Amino acid sequence: MSLSIKAQKVLVASACSCLIVGFVIASPLSSFPPQAQAQSRRVRYVPPSNLDAPKTSGAGASRSAKDLIAILPDLEISKSPVPQTISERPTIYFLTPKHRGSVSFRLSDDRATTPNKVIYEKKFEINNDAGIIAFKLPDDAPPLEVGKIYTWQFAVQSFYSSRIVNGSIRRVLPTKKLTSQLLQISNPIDRATLFAQESIWFDAVTALAEAQRTVPKNAEISGEWLAFLKSAKLDLVLPYSFVSQK
Repeated sequence: MSLSIKAQKVLVASACSCLIVGFVIASPLSSFPPQAQAQSRRVRYVPPSNLDAPKTSGAGASRSAKDLIAILPDLEISKSPVPQTISERPTIYFLTPKHRGSVSFRLSDDRATTPNKVIYEKKFEINNDAGIIAFKLPDDAPPLEVGKIYTWQFAVQSFYSSRIVNGSIRRVLPTKKLTSQLLQISNPIDRATLFAQESIWFDAVTALAEAQRTVPKNAEISGEWLAFLKSAKLDLVLPYSFVSQK
């Protein structure tokens, strides 16, 4: 269902423009507003059921390398391996090993005339401990087109080896109801709940991650994050925190 340009801009206006988003999550100590506490433990991902699978192999919740995991829903609980976003340039989160050196991100058009045609590639350096980092498609990357399936690859490269994970993504337009709700809600847990219920994976993850960055040391937000990961069978990620880029 089509939306006005103004409404779409409101939905994506809060997205971070930086390439790598790094922050540390401390142990939960402080309290959260009563409204969020009363509505806790409710961010549960509902997989989409009406999307085609990508043509390429290794997409979806691929976990092809030790200590390098894309924060994606497990294929076993999803009716479709294509997680969704409403953002033109979404953020993708990864659990990475301790690494100082090169990494690369490659985005391909899965339904192009030439299958797996690379439409964007970025190589850069990171220096961080083992933990969760975020990669946001920067402004020089082409915006995702609505309805199109894309595949991507993220690689951590070292002198001895290259660790790689693959995934897929599809941009969709939010319904009028979701748009109206998001315009009225600023609480990050409430926003994450709406995204998760509407099968909007990447935006739900971003909302919870941003909540931890803006309100650190919060038991309620940390609990929602851990419960959300468990609901997506991402237990291997549970022991790790978001890490800063040095």
